[in-house]
Amino acid sequence: MTARLPWNLRWRLSVLWILEWGITGTILTYLPLYLTEIGLSSERQGLLMAVGAVGLWVAPFFVGQVADRWLASEKYLAISHLIGALTLAALPFATELYRETGENFSALVILIGLYAVAYFPTMAVATSLTFRHLPDPDAQFGKVRVWGTVGWMLAGFSLSVWLGRREAIDWAYANFPNWRTAINNVNEFVTWLPRPSSADCFRIAAILSFVLSSFCIFLPATPPARTRESGIAPLQILGMFRDRQFSTLIGISFMLSLVVPLYTLHVPKLLQQSGVGSDWIPAVMLIGQISEFPALWLLPMFLKRLGLKTTFAVGMAAWLVRYLFFAAGEPMWLLLTGLGLHGICHVFLIIVIQLYVDSECPRDLRATAQNLFAFITMGIGMPLGLWLGGLLGQFYFDEKTNETDYQLFFTVPAVVIATILVVFWRSFDAAGSSTSGQGGPAEVG
Repeated sequence: MTARLPWNLRWRLSVLWILEWGITGTILTYLPLYLTEIGLSSERQGLLMAVGAVGLWVAPFFVGQVADRWLASEKYLAISHLIGALTLAALPFATELYRETGENFSALVILIGLYAVAYFPTMAVATSLTFRHLPDPDAQFGKVRVWGTVGWMLAGFSLSVWLGRREAIDWAYANFPNWRTAINNVNEFVTWLPRPSSADCFRIAAILSFVLSSFCIFLPATPPARTRESGIAPLQILGMFRDRQFSTLIGISFMLSLVVPLYTLHVPKLLQQSGVGSDWIPAVMLIGQISEFPALWLLPMFLKRLGLKTTFAVGMAAWLVRYLFFAAGEPMWLLLTGLGLHGICHVFLIIVIQLYVDSECPRDLRATAQNLFAFITMGIGMPLGLWLGGLLGQFYFDEKTNETDYQLFFTVPAVVIATILVVFWRSFDAAGSSTSGQGGPAEVG
């Protein structure tokens, strides 16, 4: 029987995830469009976004040691998000300078790299902190993590409404004539606010970072879980690779991380090329985040009835199908269906791996283990994928039409995923996995 999750704990962890993913939701869906707007080529965009992985290079070797051995997780999160907020506040000045001069690209690289060092490791630490306090992570993590989806959606929708506020007000006038007085009041209020700017995606994210840094005082105390015999966490966690099942699953995750970033880098441009207004693309892409709700609800049932291997394979198959839909390109409902597969794609891969890693690790190594997984997939695989995605986008870009041939572009990752799926199914032994949805994390070590 699943232990009850106390309300006093649930609301604090839920707000943590709302803000944690709200920051990402404000930036990520609009960033490729903004970088194009300031004049960055597809290749440079891929390089700049790949720099974001720098933060995950230090994570398993420094952040894991800090969170698992020296500093309480909530204090680490507070410091990191404060640094992240200051960096985000500085980014609009650097991007506007690049827009005007076409120079100073190195400043963008430095600021993005600094922000990555501050922000990206916090996702793994937040995951470790959450697992640490949940009575039954397999059954309860989805109920808390779903609020991260809510945060992403609220942030993305708010950004679209803010950037397209004139269109939003005109639409409200046309569709809600009985609310004209209230709409007039809103219109008068927003005239006092600064005019919307594309760089506001950074400013809004900076505000959320400041808020999260302050909110960390309310998080449950999570001191380092070190023991008397505890050694250096990064060195201890590397010993897990002697387990064939662990190394196989991490290796497959790395291969997938090479093609998954193509979604972030090119789908906003695909939507724009298909006729969707750039201001409203963050709102359209919320279809993907909405789909996480049923996926998180279905995850415990899939793990319990089908096991980790089949659940993970379903996630891979969903990525294959969505890339085929993006390759088709039309009609529009096919693209929207591809967006709607995001829940299965994300939850059945990323969260399944996070649960698996947590179940296989000793308690005092879990922050390090989550950061190691993030380092391998997001710190190495993601930047390589972004760089290759930038080169691939440049290869299929037609300068005459100023458009990318996305039919050929998305066929490439679809073929790669189909190959990975076959390799995974033939090489991974489901019996070797301890995460099946039927219990909490096992203490190993």
